[in-house]
Amino acid sequence: MKKALITGSEGFVGRHLWKELESNGYKVFGTSLNEPEIKSDKVFVCDITDTEKVDNLMKNLRPDYIFHLAAQPSPHHSWTSPKKTFEINTIGTVNLLESIKNNPGYHPRTLLVGSSVEYGDVPEDKLPITEETGFDPRSPYAISKLACYYTAKAYVRVNKIDIVYSASFSHTGPGQGVGFLASDIATQIVEIEKGNKAPLLLTGYLENLRDYTDVRDVVRAYRLLLDKGKTGERYNVCSGKAISTGDIYQGLIKNAYVKIEHSIDPTRNNPSDVPVIIGSHAKITTETGWTPEIPI
Repeated sequence: MKKALITGSEGFVGRHLWKELESNGYKVFGTSLNEPEIKSDKVFVCDITDTEKVDNLMKNLRPDYIFHLAAQPSPHHSWTSPKKTFEINTIGTVNLLESIKNNPGYHPRTLLVGSSVEYGDVPEDKLPITEETGFDPRSPYAISKLACYYTAKAYVRVNKIDIVYSASFSHTGPGQGVGFLASDIATQIVEIEKGNKAPLLLTGYLENLRDYTDVRDVVRAYRLLLDKGKTGERYNVCSGKAISTGDIYQGLIKNAYVKIEHSIDPTRNNPSDVPVIIGSHAKITTETGWTPEIPI
């Protein structure tokens, strides 16, 4: 049986990936920064920034496949915690790759999960974004992820580590925590309906176009990338379609049981936001057969 490790397995994407892997015959293990809600001998408490803990875990577990999800995932929050963002995202990734390099005779396949924000503000006449699009990272988060990409390329070239890199565009779905557009809106609606909050919903500006994919399609892409993706290659994981953030708001608010007013809160805007992000999934589709199936 194939043994897989998910770093950050207790997070939004990690929980969905666990189900995806188990249903496809993998024996799955995970890491969590803190004790998991439900204790399990398959989930290890491991801070990815702790070199010794990462080394010990890899030497003892030696998984065949590694899905590296552990991260500080918010571009917005990276402006208030830039140092922590780099420690977790970039140094944490280096720790993982070093633990593989320094483990004699050990050759796992590793997926490093990057982000579409590495591409920055792409002119509309250059859309959709492909893997050949140039980089223009505009936040500490984006820079930390792009650093991971170049780190991966170096470790593939010099140390012959088997790494595949995903550039993941926006994704949402069941169980997403606060801090992201759809889940923030949905959480506020629920609190208003319960009477715990005044009937005023706050968002940032709702004029951007984004490429959203359902998280269950995303984790299927991750599985296929380690099954069929090429070592050292970068793959966009996206829907190839644009949806306005305003449409996401309208789609959620129309199902509310009570009348809700709406107001713009500028503090909720990401200072490094760009107006349009649309990707092409032609490469991953051609090489793995993956296409998004679940509509947003």
